[in-house]
Amino acid sequence: MAAIIANDSPKYRNSLICCSPRSADVVSGTSSSSTSGCVSADESYDSNYIPKSIANRKLKIHNTATREEIEKAINQCKELVLSSPQCSDERKWLVRYLVELRLRLEDLKDSDGVLRARVAIKGHHFEQQTNTGNRKLYCDHCSGVIWSIVQSSYICTDCGYLCHYKCVDDICRVCAHVVMTEKGQFEMSICPEKGLAAQDYKCAECHTALTFKDTWNEPRLCDYTGLYFCATCHWNDLSAIPARVVHNWDWEKRYISRIASQMLNLSWSRPYIDIESINSRLFNFIAELEWVHKMRRDLEWMRRYLCACTEGTSLLSPLFVQLGDVNKKYSMAHLQAINDGSLESQLTELTEVCRAHITNCALCSGKGYLCEVCGNNEILYPFDSGAIMCDKCNSMYHRGCWLRKGQKCLKCVRLDDRKKSNVTTDDTDSSHQYDIDKFVE
Repeated sequence: MAAIIANDSPKYRNSLICCSPRSADVVSGTSSSSTSGCVSADESYDSNYIPKSIANRKLKIHNTATREEIEKAINQCKELVLSSPQCSDERKWLVRYLVELRLRLEDLKDSDGVLRARVAIKGHHFEQQTNTGNRKLYCDHCSGVIWSIVQSSYICTDCGYLCHYKCVDDICRVCAHVVMTEKGQFEMSICPEKGLAAQDYKCAECHTALTFKDTWNEPRLCDYTGLYFCATCHWNDLSAIPARVVHNWDWEKRYISRIASQMLNLSWSRPYIDIESINSRLFNFIAELEWVHKMRRDLEWMRRYLCACTEGTSLLSPLFVQLGDVNKKYSMAHLQAINDGSLESQLTELTEVCRAHITNCALCSGKGYLCEVCGNNEILYPFDSGAIMCDKCNSMYHRGCWLRKGQKCLKCVRLDDRKKSNVTTDDTDSSHQYDIDKFVE
């Protein structure tokens, strides 16, 4: 039975370990040591890391600290926050630790020795899990099975970290929501692997020694971070990698660690990717992406018309708000929808509805433009494919009229002539200077 449970765990999924009672015993004897170290998404977010300037302050307190000890640590932490430089690593660490201490103090006041309904630690906001359903769950800390009938468990409301009740005070991994909020972007280097030697042949999270001699503790490479993890911290989760998508439009799923999986799941719908600055040549190879990029520019102009119209604000759907902004960034969900072809049909329908409103609305159509070259009564808009706008004065022309005039804006020419005539007039007035002494007798 122990062998079945051990081999069913995600810790050994797709691994080379044999299904034998002996191997299961070996694993059960070493699984606890694999989570004894600090767990972090990357080296800059080491949970046991304390900035050198405040390392000797002894701010860390034990899990069994009393209320007085926590209050003393809060006061000391507040003083250090005020004395630390702005936007420094010390202040970031102190603010995060101060929030954790305050939440821990509130939790201590409410619990009074009873089973805690909420726990705050390492940036996580744990809540006791009640309805687990029929799906088998595993602890992110020890990778063991969570028996919902006899065991209590907690789940983080921010990143989905799941653990036993007995493991909640021993977790080391900083919340993936905190990590991605502070970073604000994806890793844009394709598998930035440095090798096991750079990690001192230890797991990037729990610092367990890694070796190829024992298959139960084989090193597993995370294709997103480029770091090696042990089987407890790497469950062979599959996901598309943002860097490979942006550079090569490669949507093949690859193995990633648990912390990378949580970070990607949290940030999948966040607009973090600026393709123009990272790989602008991708538009030349992916026709669907180039078309969506053009439609986004049209939506930016349409948004300006619709926001100024009382009837047009109802057309600002959530998709319009996401794609009609001015930051020109994409999320992984947007790129995946472009690859699937679903976003193209949605944008086509959305732009047709918005265009119909702008051209038929008396208020919106009154803000259109007329071509000064041909002089006909056709109203032009910045989002028309057959129109072109002057970059200096925002005048609109037909593309044919613009080329016929040698790509010169008539309004800009008039403004330049007016400036030259004003300068000439000022020079003439300054030359007519009268001597007052001639008129004085």
